[in-house]
Amino acid sequence: FTVKPLNDVNMEALNSALSYLARARLETMLTDTASAARAQAETTGAKVWPLEYLPSKTAPPVNPVVELAPLALRASALLAPASLELAPFLTYIFGKTVIVRTKEDAHTFRRSSKGKGVKIVALDGEVIDADGAFGGPSRVFTAQQQGARFAIGA
Repeated sequence: FTVKPLNDVNMEALNSALSYLARARLETMLTDTASAARAQAETTGAKVWPLEYLPSKTAPPVNPVVELAPLALRASALLAPASLELAPFLTYIFGKTVIVRTKEDAHTFRRSSKGKGVKIVALDGEVIDADGAFGGPSRVFTAQQQGARFAIGA
């Protein structure tokens, strides 16, 4: 997957935010079928996810903007898959996640009607879970914490 370029958005921070969200799922191999997944897992011992198990075959929306003020972007619409058949995987990973610029924007969006039941990640490091929990070291990320292991499009 590669991150789609956006004007007026800190791309390094956006890459870090999306990498933080994907975490261990970036280490997962994708296969078309469950039988192929089992064979791959037995052969390599890798984490494997069959695309046929995705709960939805829906591709991510094209327009990333959820709200203009504060700017809130659909995380699933910010990435371009290597092939079109992988697009539903983006919806699965990032479907109910939005990216905002600042901690303050994250809390403003959370209080809006569109902020209920979504995970919100601010480019300055704040993470608000879908249940509204925020703060603490497990819910804050930095580019330094991510490192090359979680690099998207690297």
